[in-house]
Amino acid sequence: MLNVRNIMTKSVQTINRDTVICEVDSVFNIHKISGVPLVDDSGRLVGFVSKSDISRFDATGDDPNYARVYEIASPKVITIEPSASIAVAAQKMIHEHVHHLVVVEGAKMVGVLSTFDFVRIVAEIPMENQISNADINSTDDQEN
Repeated sequence: MLNVRNIMTKSVQTINRDTVICEVDSVFNIHKISGVPLVDDSGRLVGFVSKSDISRFDATGDDPNYARVYEIASPKVITIEPSASIAVAAQKMIHEHVHHLVVVEGAKMVGVLSTFDFVRIVAEIPMENQISNADINSTDDQEN
């Protein structure tokens, strides 16, 4: 059975809570991510910011060169243990209405789990094990 440790992104990119918002988009683009944990000067996890947060900020018309990321980030960080099953992780994401979970072991951040990690797993299933449209259509025909 797969657990969070098997599918999470292990290289955790973080940004300081005082980073100006205009710099966050470049972090997302450079690292090809859609969310990032915020840390304070001591490295303590203090929030999470996503592309959705940036989009909401952009709609305000405020200046991204002056606003700090902590002003728009969620201070509530949803975490999960690396030993949790991927089913529990998926249920937690659905229940919390989030696309990212910060993976922690004790007090240490060890990864980030995103909905993209789930998509990657499905995409890696060998083609011979995937259901084809013909299979779906034949199942529909049998039910009618």
